[in-house]
Amino acid sequence: MNDTSAVHVAILIVSYRGQPYLCDCLDSIHAASTDTCKLHAVVVDNASPDQTSQLIQAQYPDAHLVQSSTNLGFAGGNNLGWQYIQQHLPQAQYVMLLNQDARLGDQGITPLIDFLQSHPNAACVQPAIMLHDNQTLLNTAGNRSHYLGFGIKTGYRQPVTGPWTEARKLDFPSGCAVMLRRDLLEKHGLFADDLFMYLEDAQLGWMYRLLGYDNWYLPQATVIHQYQFGSTLNSYEHLERNRWWMLRVFYRWPTLLLLLPALLLMELGQMAYAITQGCLGKKLASYRPRNRQARQTARRLMQSQRVISDRQLTANFTSHIPASELKHWALQGIANPLFTVYWKIARLFLWW
Repeated sequence: MNDTSAVHVAILIVSYRGQPYLCDCLDSIHAASTDTCKLHAVVVDNASPDQTSQLIQAQYPDAHLVQSSTNLGFAGGNNLGWQYIQQHLPQAQYVMLLNQDARLGDQGITPLIDFLQSHPNAACVQPAIMLHDNQTLLNTAGNRSHYLGFGIKTGYRQPVTGPWTEARKLDFPSGCAVMLRRDLLEKHGLFADDLFMYLEDAQLGWMYRLLGYDNWYLPQATVIHQYQFGSTLNSYEHLERNRWWMLRVFYRWPTLLLLLPALLLMELGQMAYAITQGCLGKKLASYRPRNRQARQTARRLMQSQRVISDRQLTANFTSHIPASELKHWALQGIANPLFTVYWKIARLFLWW
């Protein structure tokens, strides 16, 4: 089969201190590339202080290396890589985001391509992301959204059995590994630079949902992730700032008004949590947007382009934060039941 009949996919990897991981990642891409499915590795070196660039230049001359002079974060790094793909890989029909500490499974990415080709309303599709230390267990089967803006991974440390064996729609995919349609990226872009890091995948998933598309999980393809669980305290400022960015950009004003009591109560809880964890400064800093004008512009654009209601957007949103995300007696015993009751009542009035 000649090259013109092949499907071309750009695999976009943002790297920071990625030297210990990139060989496994890039080797898996090379192994999965075939005459009918040509994969092009694009590595964005996000101003790494290690020898990432030298490693790629020496051992992977076929990879496309994009060097940033500053650390742009996950959002900005991927945006820089997408700009490169637009200019240098016009033949790529799909773009797959892949973490530097992940590698493609033995199935390659053909199942993802086949799925997008047979599901025209699917904006993106995420494979089953498996744990490196036990490849029979899931790292994540995609994410659910809490109606107050939190992201919650599903399937963690569960085998791919029962509900995880079937393709299903997601609130938003994992940014660790997800395949995107190029034509939608051309129309709507990738991430908001303001987010820098954390919840960018939620921003992408919510955007696609408001535009009338679906996000999917497909277990017939796998990615192996060297996932390391860590405290959220180091990322607390970004998580909270980006959560509020999401709420202000995507929800209609009546929705924010309807949820205001729950939002205020959650803020009191977050303040108490921040004080007890010694990160009150990070919580207070999260109220300062990185770029207020950019956020307002993003809101105007999103609200003008949306085709579904907030009621439709939030149809599958949860009101419960599981103990696997945060095991705290006040959250599990008081906050979760209270926010669940509030959400049930709010849904009775949420018809826009």
